[in-house]
Amino acid sequence: MRKQAKQSWEVGQQVKVGFLAGLTVVAKIPTPGDYAPAAYVLVRGEQFYSFVPHNGLTKITAAEAREMVADAKRVHAAAEARAAAQAAGAIAAAKLAAELMAA
Repeated sequence: MRKQAKQSWEVGQQVKVGFLAGLTVVAKIPTPGDYAPAAYVLVRGEQFYSFVPHNGLTKITAAEAREMVADAKRVHAAAEARAAAQAAGAIAAAKLAAELMAA
């Protein structure tokens, strides 16, 4: 029985999808909230591809790749902003608790 080698799906890594080898991961597009697997933007030579596990590989244009990466950056920035707001709230609550305990 042949075992599949694990691939690293980090940006900059080379992966193989089906019979296409030598694909480089350009971006990982998270899909928060819908429980779907993340999408990936891949490049091989001058051709860009979109890959979603279990849905397959699709050829895309450079403009579509650029748009997908921009969307991913917006999603990432929004997640960072939510995390920062949550951390600020936790810090404020801890500060208030410390003040009340000291009084």
